[in-house]
Amino acid sequence: MFAISENVDKSTLSEDAFSLIRLFQLLLLSLVILLSSCTQSKLGCDDRWKITGFYTPIESDFSNPNKSTIKLKSGTRQAFSADFLKAVRIEGWGRTRFGWYLGYYSKQWHRSNKPLNAKGNPLVIGVVAVDNRVVSKGTQLSIPGLKSSFGIDQFIADDVGSGIKSRHVDVYTGEGNAAREMTYKITGQQKVCLVGAESKAPVVDLT
Repeated sequence: MFAISENVDKSTLSEDAFSLIRLFQLLLLSLVILLSSCTQSKLGCDDRWKITGFYTPIESDFSNPNKSTIKLKSGTRQAFSADFLKAVRIEGWGRTRFGWYLGYYSKQWHRSNKPLNAKGNPLVIGVVAVDNRVVSKGTQLSIPGLKSSFGIDQFIADDVGSGIKSRHVDVYTGEGNAAREMTYKITGQQKVCLVGAESKAPVVDLT
């Protein structure tokens, strides 16, 4: 141990001690941030992820003539195909016979020019819903097994869903009956790799 000279200025010693404490606090904070950032990277690639799909139903695809009247958040009342409304409740958004999109969330019906994700941005191919306790919003994921279906294997975690828990990725497949069939095709267990931080999702037109 080093002996402290009796001639050392006590105020200087106090400042040095404070500086050491401050340095220790900064190092501790840096360690916490590093451990937090490594939480996802530790997951790496894993073959045990559950993959499902969600899509945007189109009202004209529903032939059942029965209609139900709903009240939009704006206060407007409008009648739609009952089966279409049921599908929108499940999928989140649907394209109405008028061309605009009907959404259901927070126990209310909403109108929009585009189907929207949890960030309020338009839903596009390349967007997936995840459990944000496992995967942070904006994280890029690689799902190699989906490249044959979408032409891409890179996806962005930009959405959430009440039924999405733990190692579960819900992939947006587009609009209409073809997109609905795609949800069945991709459902299963797939390899998923957490790649990196937020970036723009690739947009692919499957229409």
